[in-house]
Amino acid sequence: MQSERLVVQPKVIKQRVRENNSFFPDVYEMLCKKGDVYKEGTGVIAKGGEFLALLQAFDLFFEKLGILKYEAPPRTYNTLIPTDWLRRAGYFTSCAHSLTFAFHLVEDLDRLNAFADRHSSNKALHLESIDEIATPEYCLSPAVCYHAYGALEGMQFDDVQDGLKVFTAKGSCFRYESKNITDLDRLWEFSMREIIFIGEKEKVIAARKESMEIIWRLIEILDLTASIETASDPFFSTEFKSLRFFQLANELKFELNLDISEEKSIAAASFNYHENFFGSNFSITSADGSDVHTGCAAFGLERLVYAVYAQIGYENGIERLKTASQELLGER
Repeated sequence: MQSERLVVQPKVIKQRVRENNSFFPDVYEMLCKKGDVYKEGTGVIAKGGEFLALLQAFDLFFEKLGILKYEAPPRTYNTLIPTDWLRRAGYFTSCAHSLTFAFHLVEDLDRLNAFADRHSSNKALHLESIDEIATPEYCLSPAVCYHAYGALEGMQFDDVQDGLKVFTAKGSCFRYESKNITDLDRLWEFSMREIIFIGEKEKVIAARKESMEIIWRLIEILDLTASIETASDPFFSTEFKSLRFFQLANELKFELNLDISEEKSIAAASFNYHENFFGSNFSITSADGSDVHTGCAAFGLERLVYAVYAQIGYENGIERLKTASQELLGER
């Protein structure tokens, strides 16, 4: 009975289809042949040429959007993130399957010598036991915004900040997705640009809504087949159904879906509202002492560029992005 009550379907908020809704075939193979993309291993690619140029152009657009629209100071965050920050962010329980740990060998001379001897003559990596590895102090970061919350731990905002503080940053993110990892649409390591909203509930919700509307206008200018829908995170938990229901029913997460073929679409951006979860867990408070609310607009850059290639190609993508920069950012 409880399971049946927790069924809720995603809701389409916005949707559009190009008049000429055709797609370029075999985009990944074409990019590899040109040398713009090179596969280094499972879910890990190197980027160059026009693919990298378009990715950097989109990233610059989103960075300028954060700076010009929200006065967001640009930040850089590390690839490594403290494991304790992810624990407090709930990632260990909700997304354990996606974690990638950064570890080193234990600081023991005998064990280090044994490891080195075992790998003499260029032998393949082999660990004899988990005891050879020190407990990881860091993970490879699965999202950019967790760094912002950790960096603001214990901070109290004052009234002069008008109820909202905004940051923007780009980083390499890592989510292990086993056999779901495929080409460009699902990578183990990928680039993410985020605009992060922290402050009063109404201000955070309004900023998230405004960012979603601006990005939808970008989609219109680019002329992409797309939709924005309510969504949920890929939780790994015995409470999956209740967590999914809570996110969908309360519209805490919206995803921008872009078609890459007649049969398939990928999520290239998300617009999230976390309520006061991170404010509470990282002791970030408003001037009155209450926990701040948080939200973010997050852009998966490789996926976005992949979809642009599949729908309109590089030349149209770069030219229409210039038009969008003129209209939405006031650039000439």
